[in-house]
Amino acid sequence: MNKYLFLLLTVLFSAANSFGQIRLSSIKVDEWVKKNFSGQGIVVGNIKFKGYPLSTLSYTSTGNILKVQKGLILSTGNSYNVAGYNNSHNQSSTFGDISSPQTDPDLSTIVSGMLFDICSVEFDFVPMDNSIQFNYQFGSDEYPEYVDSPYNDVFAFIVSDDSSSKNIALISGSEVPVSINTINFKLNQDQFIDNNLYKQVVIKRQEPLKATYKGTLPGRILRGIGSVFAMKGPVAGDQTVIKADPELLKTLDANLYRNLRYDGITKKLVAQTYVTPYKKYHLKIVIADVSDNIYDSGVFLEDRSLTSKKDIQQPGFVDYPDLSKVIDANLILKGKTLEEILPANYKMELAKSPEQMPAVSQQNPNSVSQQNTNPASQKTPVTSPQSKPTPAQSAKTKKGSVAAPKPVDVPSPAQRKVALTEPEIELPNIVILFDFDKSEITEIEMSKLRNAINKYEQVKNQYSINISGHTDNYGSLDYNYALSERRNKAVINAVSEILGEKIRIPANSKSYTKPVADNTTDDGRQLNRRVELVFVKKN
Repeated sequence: MNKYLFLLLTVLFSAANSFGQIRLSSIKVDEWVKKNFSGQGIVVGNIKFKGYPLSTLSYTSTGNILKVQKGLILSTGNSYNVAGYNNSHNQSSTFGDISSPQTDPDLSTIVSGMLFDICSVEFDFVPMDNSIQFNYQFGSDEYPEYVDSPYNDVFAFIVSDDSSSKNIALISGSEVPVSINTINFKLNQDQFIDNNLYKQVVIKRQEPLKATYKGTLPGRILRGIGSVFAMKGPVAGDQTVIKADPELLKTLDANLYRNLRYDGITKKLVAQTYVTPYKKYHLKIVIADVSDNIYDSGVFLEDRSLTSKKDIQQPGFVDYPDLSKVIDANLILKGKTLEEILPANYKMELAKSPEQMPAVSQQNPNSVSQQNTNPASQKTPVTSPQSKPTPAQSAKTKKGSVAAPKPVDVPSPAQRKVALTEPEIELPNIVILFDFDKSEITEIEMSKLRNAINKYEQVKNQYSINISGHTDNYGSLDYNYALSERRNKAVINAVSEILGEKIRIPANSKSYTKPVADNTTDDGRQLNRRVELVFVKKN
């Protein structure tokens, strides 16, 4: 009987531990960036990596351990240490001695402390649209003991052009960089996942380390053995193990602490900024230990998440043509300008219709480092200016205008016809609000939508419609993306019903990444549960 009970317990234990895991493997960083990171609307090149081989690995997470389930990890220590039972409150490894601090020109503008174990990947890219973004998570063993302390490991995503740069690793809706001190168990708790098994007592910080890893084969073997058997002995880089707190264990995700060794990690976050389409930019992803070389941290980058999309919500948005099938963006990576690589026949077509000349071919006076005046948005406006009208354009504008005639003038029949068929009606943008976790349009909001579409119907040859769906921050990011998509579909169906014909409307699903109000209050969350309708006047 005891034999069968033992076998049953063994099977149950094995099943529980196989429910999820993090698998790590070595990777050539440049190949991963080209084949796995860049997705729709992005062309990348000139990739450079700085760091030790073991600090950067590809990974796959099963069982919902990580919210970013597949991608690349950049760590301040040995990335193989990330996976496994969280059996130490102070997981530490280093590639350099405390006597040899490092430098980084971008990180030095963010923190003033000494830097160690710097790991970075950087590359040039050309976006096909005006907004870029990618998904990530940040975890660390600095949690929770060193929240609000100088020991605040730093990372950044630096987007730059010829004249300026900007860190886009920001808390949604702010200009505050993501860090241990800004997302934790006290601040921005809705973006934080606790994985700390140990009592939050004042613990004397251990001594900085001598170099424990040099990317050698013996180092790999040592870490592999340690991760398989969850060794508690004096393995290089592991420090004193203390007992897990039984009360804390009751509050945590067992699947997480059995497979992730960081004591805390953010939820899935989005890095985003506005850019000028068809222009060359540079992205640098970098992480480092600060003040000393212990307590590992890491940033997880999601596969295929680096994308560019057209976003008409950009302040001062100017529409532009799709040139993705007309040009070879790799030539821009090599230093060519858009005007230089446009095909001759395309330029001839543009010459026939000067008003269609893409504004993106001009030099953009704005830069990625400018600050947004709207505190509810983390985006940095980069507006592409329109060219001055040519004489032909001016003549065309005058001919088609409906300006009031002078007292001595009498409008022609053609002018009277234009005035009757194309009234000058201004269409203000509207917002349709939704109830909590609902995608059905209430009668009050439907009345608002009906009035706006009835006005639109009178001048629909002058305007186009774009919409974006939004949510409050209750629930996961993926769930809210789906909810905002359902809200978009509900509005599109309602507009089609009002017009009496099926209409296609460009729609963006934003989830809770673009709040317009405070998500910590009921009133704020109500304002965030919305679909925005933007009426864009045609040229």
